[in-house]
Amino acid sequence: MYKLLRKYFHFFRPVYYKLLLRKWSHHSDSRRFDWDWRATNYNRIAVVNLLLSKLKDPAYLEIGCAANALFDSVPVLSKVGVDPEAGGTERKTSDEFFQQNKSQFDVIFIDGLHTYEQVRKDVSNSIRCLKDNGWIALHDMLPRNWIEQHIPSVSYSGVWTGDVWKVAFELAQTKGIDFKILKIDYGVGVFRVMKKDVVLKDLTHDLRDKQFSYYYDNIKALPITDWKEAQEWLRS
Repeated sequence: MYKLLRKYFHFFRPVYYKLLLRKWSHHSDSRRFDWDWRATNYNRIAVVNLLLSKLKDPAYLEIGCAANALFDSVPVLSKVGVDPEAGGTERKTSDEFFQQNKSQFDVIFIDGLHTYEQVRKDVSNSIRCLKDNGWIALHDMLPRNWIEQHIPSVSYSGVWTGDVWKVAFELAQTKGIDFKILKIDYGVGVFRVMKKDVVLKDLTHDLRDKQFSYYYDNIKALPITDWKEAQEWLRS
């Protein structure tokens, strides 16, 4: 029965996504960014390992592990991976983990549920358990078109960044945070906390209902940099 259901779902999958696109067509935008992530020689694994390489016996936390593509590529002894479904070391939601967590980490990577509301919670919670001089990184900050970032997902290709980009506007305006977006691997945001008791800028009222068009029109307000320019900053 299971195989039969999979067969029929596979057959009707294109129709299903066409219906989704029609349902959410009022959010559509024909504009797009022609970034070819496959042509980039570096990805989030390179970023995380570069940050960790500067430290002695670092503690690493990863939110959202899935198939462990990143988690298994991090060669440190002290590492925690949080995912409610697969991968990592903790079978919990990020909210459950942070509620119970008492540890501090040198590097934290956030790649959990790709919704603005959840990511900003993960960012705020991560700041509170970050060691001095630590770094936080986030995946999927640079969607290329309205389909990749739409909530709920309408992406037939499987590429779904969600609206993580909204948190980028908050990080860029938060005092005491040094933040950049690396133009690699669907956009890897990286930041360090420069002062005590930093509170993430709250732009929820302005951003909650914004769509790809807002992001496209205002992208110049985001601190986007390429890999070569970012390396000196990451090594500092």
